[in-house]
Amino acid sequence: MEHKSKKILFIAPASFPIMGAESIVNVKLLKALTEEGYQIDVISKDMKWANYPYQQMDEFGISLHSLTVVGVDNKLTIKTIFYHILTFFTFGVVFKGAHWAYLALKKAKRLVKQESYDYILTKNAPAELIGYYIKKKHGLKWIATWNDPYPTEKYPEPYGKGVDAEVFWGSKRLIPIMNTYPDIHVFPSNRLRDYMLKYLKVTIEKTRIIPHVALLDTCSKTEQNNDKLKLIHTGNVSHPRNPEPFLHALHLFYSEHQDLDMEVAFMGVLPENFTKLLEKYELKEKIKHLPAVEYTKSLEIVKTYDVSVIIEAPCQEGIFLPTKVSDYMQCRKQIFAISPAVGVLHDLYQEGHIRYFADCTQVEAIKATLNLIYNDFKNGNLSIVPPIKQEYTAKEVVNIYNQF
Repeated sequence: MEHKSKKILFIAPASFPIMGAESIVNVKLLKALTEEGYQIDVISKDMKWANYPYQQMDEFGISLHSLTVVGVDNKLTIKTIFYHILTFFTFGVVFKGAHWAYLALKKAKRLVKQESYDYILTKNAPAELIGYYIKKKHGLKWIATWNDPYPTEKYPEPYGKGVDAEVFWGSKRLIPIMNTYPDIHVFPSNRLRDYMLKYLKVTIEKTRIIPHVALLDTCSKTEQNNDKLKLIHTGNVSHPRNPEPFLHALHLFYSEHQDLDMEVAFMGVLPENFTKLLEKYELKEKIKHLPAVEYTKSLEIVKTYDVSVIIEAPCQEGIFLPTKVSDYMQCRKQIFAISPAVGVLHDLYQEGHIRYFADCTQVEAIKATLNLIYNDFKNGNLSIVPPIKQEYTAKEVVNIYNQF
């Protein structure tokens, strides 16, 4: 069915520069939408993270109608205190970092007066404050995205204190705002939606499930390495994620296969205790550390490995959809999910979209899966990659946005 290309105001503090998981998710969505003819004005935040290299928009091949990057000072000064006070008087809400929304609102209001948008799309915090203001003052349709539990106090253990956690006093109006003003709530997984609906009074009809898009033309499929088995983990393994069960399982696996030539790499910034864990499990000579690189280069590196590893925190239920899932899918690589026994990644495993899975708390289960991967390597079966779930493709994702 033909559709009219939409014009949207896209509020995403984490988008440009392209740096970190949230910005990768947002930029991939922007690429999918603009390639379908969407006219998009983006308001982003000037992030300053020293640990991760970043890419600019032109390096990613995205054609926006406009891009505004709003910088803020996050240091505790009289000026930032004053901006936080103004934020509270403007939105009725304040929390650390919320002053970005106050500073970005001026540009958002100007764009709403100049353009005839189909809707405003908000991504990571504090974008929701701008969505709320524009919806309330101008009546523009608001599509609110929640890629993680929000407010942040309600993260599940061990990240936070769960659905019953008390919200910071300055943020108490957030949940009433979330209940009342968005026209549609977007979640990347049904488990996250169901978790948040335990404390939100939102009907299921006002929700949509839109996974992080996998851009299939970003990486071509590669065959498995024939000389040695190669596994890679990219990104964060800091608390509450725990790499120790995986490292322990590797130690046991190597003990059973002493002559095995296998490469295991971790890409990115590692926690302070990681070296001690390598020493504890006699892995200092067996684990390769790759520095963090810009996003597209990281995909090229992932292509040279056979299996991509995901390590999740030991939550009672895995409600998160890690950015790496769609990245690894689009690279057409096997995924080894070390995750909660009940959760989003286990669902994908049961559906046949992830080939290897082990409970993130069970060392023996992780070791058994390493043996399974090794046997598939010896038999030349690692190049047989599970199909990408249709809901993750750009075509399916854009189709949902067409319906808003």
